[in-house]
Amino acid sequence: MYWNYRVVEFTNKQNKPYFEICEVHYYENDKPYNWGEIMPAESLDELKDDYEYMRKAFQSPVLKVVDHKLVQVTE
Repeated sequence: MYWNYRVVEFTNKQNKPYFEICEVHYYENDKPYNWGEIMPAESLDELKDDYEYMRKAFQSPVLKVVDHKLVQVTE
């Protein structure tokens, strides 16, 4: 068994599609069996834009929650 990130399309209660990047788990025969929500979006273009924001997050210093407040981690 293994997992990876995949774009997954879902349908909401109003029958409109939306997209998420999900962690998808597979059986040994490469058949997916489980997923977890990572980043929802209302369109594929929005998901692409959100991904760029997510990618840029790695260029900034790490933040940590300490006593219910965000603080910058010093290296």
